[in-house]
Amino acid sequence: MGTKDKISYERLITRVEYYKEKALDLEKKLVFAEETIERLENDTNKVNYQSLIEEKEEEVVELKKQIETLNKRLNRAEVHEMEKRIQSYEDLLETIQEELNDKNQQIELYQQRVKSMEKRLNINRTSEPILEGAESDEELKANVALKDKSCMSYFDYSVIFPKEKTGFVRGSFYLENTGTETLDNPFICFRFQPAESAALKGKIVSLIASPTKEEMNQSQWMFMDNEWAEEAKERGELWICPLRETKLKTGDKLTLNDFQIPIKSKIDNNIIIEAFVYFHKQNYRVKAVNHIAINF
Repeated sequence: MGTKDKISYERLITRVEYYKEKALDLEKKLVFAEETIERLENDTNKVNYQSLIEEKEEEVVELKKQIETLNKRLNRAEVHEMEKRIQSYEDLLETIQEELNDKNQQIELYQQRVKSMEKRLNINRTSEPILEGAESDEELKANVALKDKSCMSYFDYSVIFPKEKTGFVRGSFYLENTGTETLDNPFICFRFQPAESAALKGKIVSLIASPTKEEMNQSQWMFMDNEWAEEAKERGELWICPLRETKLKTGDKLTLNDFQIPIKSKIDNNIIIEAFVYFHKQNYRVKAVNHIAINF
């Protein structure tokens, strides 16, 4: 082998060694690069994962807010619905209460009418008090003298003539138990002379006329609408009695307030109005201490 060939061979070996070293260095760099890439990829994945987590957490927070908002709306809706139901129940209860009040008032009115009808039945079974004749007057005077049964009754009135010989009597009639025994349910007879002048107005109801509830509540007295009371009216007697159960204890008073009696001079020149009080249960009757006398 010549010198020239020897130099070429050595150069070739040198170059091979050089390239081997270069290749090894490149392989190292490649491995480093791959590791770097892998590390970077891992870091990137971690960053992406963290971002994803943060994004999901934000979504969770937003969803929680939406859930909270929906719950609030739901609660408000439930409260509103509950308030509407409560209001409807209250309205229903109020309506029912009003109906019950009306029914109770009707029942009370019917009960009053039943009691009044029972009283009318009792009146129909009651014999007519005798208020006429000398014997009756003596009995009346004798009754006044009794200590256990005693009732004083009298008129307080005024005569009003807005037109000549045509007017009315306006007044009140008072009863007071001046005895020691309790007196029950007084019957009052107003006797008119002449009989044609018999007329009485005021807060006095007639059950035959079917009075209203207001009239029943405002009235304390009623006309005795039975057969003998109708017959007595032809004689000039008008009978009334309390609308409700009434007891007069010692010292108790009872009043027929603000009655009116129309007066017409065409009937007669002289009109006399007397009053008698009769207690059926005690079989006691008494004449009023005064009377109304009108002379034209």
